[in-house]
Amino acid sequence: MALVALAGLAAPLAARVVLAGEPAEGLLPATRLPPVDYVLQKLERHRIVLLGEGHWIRHDAELVASLVSRLAEARVVLAMETLAAPDQDAIDRLLAAPEWDDAASMRPLRAAAWPYREYQEILRAAWTANRHAAGSMRVLAIGPPSDWRQKSIDYEQFMADRVAAAVEAGSRVLVYCGVHHAFTRYHQPELDLAGHARAFMDRTGNILRRRFGERVFLVTLHRPVWCGKEPWDYCLPLDGAIDCAAAAAGPVGFDVAGQPVGDLVVDPAVYYAHGYPSLRLGEMTDGYVWSRPIEKYEDVRLIPLDAFAPDEAALREVAANNPFTDEKEMTRAELAEMWKAEESKRKDPLTSRRWKHLVDWRSRCGGGARPGAGE
Repeated sequence: MALVALAGLAAPLAARVVLAGEPAEGLLPATRLPPVDYVLQKLERHRIVLLGEGHWIRHDAELVASLVSRLAEARVVLAMETLAAPDQDAIDRLLAAPEWDDAASMRPLRAAAWPYREYQEILRAAWTANRHAAGSMRVLAIGPPSDWRQKSIDYEQFMADRVAAAVEAGSRVLVYCGVHHAFTRYHQPELDLAGHARAFMDRTGNILRRRFGERVFLVTLHRPVWCGKEPWDYCLPLDGAIDCAAAAAGPVGFDVAGQPVGDLVVDPAVYYAHGYPSLRLGEMTDGYVWSRPIEKYEDVRLIPLDAFAPDEAALREVAANNPFTDEKEMTRAELAEMWKAEESKRKDPLTSRRWKHLVDWRSRCGGGARPGAGE
């Protein structure tokens, strides 16, 4: 991953953070939309919209699946980090096939070591869209090959080049990827052992922003963020202010940059604030989608091992490209035990992800000061 030096960003953290409840009225922009409509509106106004997720959150993948038919109507390409570029031909054949082939849909997911039902359902939604208008829905695999490290492939540049090629061919592109890859104007810090920012990362969104400027727009999907010190704890963004405001509005998409919510200061204890003297939310993202409160979060579902690896050739592929650990060449029985443990963990994400303490966010709502408001 490329690192960039940003002058003037490593000043001491001095922003005062007010930790108090946030009244719902006045924080979110008056103009806001349901998440699907919001993302589509941004695609009408920008050539590239990056949709940054925290990974493995079920309703985020379901949002993308619900967008697919509308993307097809608008001839928008869906680019996905969680599909590897070498499997593009297989994905194209899958989406063009006259009948849905469940077994064939597993191939690109195995290659990406991504055995999750909701991501498979995105592919099925794209196949369904193509039944109504052949060729209307293209899914672009932008993930590098699994041996990208051995081949010294720059992960971020690889994905950016795939997206840029589609744009330069005339397409609008929705890029669905991990939020760290999606940052555009904000540069993510690289911390040393003492927790100080020693450099700043150059992510896919940063590369695209330099290349295409204002034609690029980042929508961040709400999720807990790292805070404290390594090993990181978790906090809600702006200490729950977004949750307090958005819960009254229901699932909602809204602009951040240039809005009052964008002026709120990120707590210096949050990982993303390291190396920034007074980081504001509007510097991190252009738009935002809030779907539900943390206590209703669910993890994505595992595809059963027997379906994901139905034969010995597929099993060898999974054993060589383990989705959960670096351990290689496991037997089917060993993989089955790992699958069982992972499935159990995903049934209770509040516990397994250490988010359970966040469910009391409503106790901080309703005060007069904004969490994260600067002096």
